[in-house]
Amino acid sequence: MAKLPLPDEQPIAVNALRNMRAKIAGEIEMHSREIDRLRAELIHIDATMQLFDPETEPSDVPALRRYPRRTEWFARGEVTQRIYEAFREKEVIWPREIAKRAMSEKGISETDKKVLKDIVARFTNVVYDLTRRGKLVKIGDGPGARWKLAPVQPDLI
Repeated sequence: MAKLPLPDEQPIAVNALRNMRAKIAGEIEMHSREIDRLRAELIHIDATMQLFDPETEPSDVPALRRYPRRTEWFARGEVTQRIYEAFREKEVIWPREIAKRAMSEKGISETDKKVLKDIVARFTNVVYDLTRRGKLVKIGDGPGARWKLAPVQPDLI
């Protein structure tokens, strides 16, 4: 194998590419160690499961698929904050409207239907979560449902 030239002898682009490659190779190594650790943990769990129930076949248990909870577009809590800010302007809100406004403010194109659907779903899920916690009240059903703030009742002592 030929000796690599020193960084001083290479153009800037080549140095940048070498640095990027080294970074990615390091990440791959880190993740491969994590995968090895998780596989070992899985082997122990399978053995323990068979101790409790010898007829159980661990490979028959399907893997749960995990989905990312946040997007690169919105910081933690930003969707909830935008929903509450919308109540300052209007008494009744529609999550789709708030999502579209947030997309335009962030410069996210509304022409990509998949991205639009994902962001509207995130806003709608937050509104449903706030409804479940008693912060909002749902008005109507279906895709045209609207929400308003739940009435605040003083604590009775």
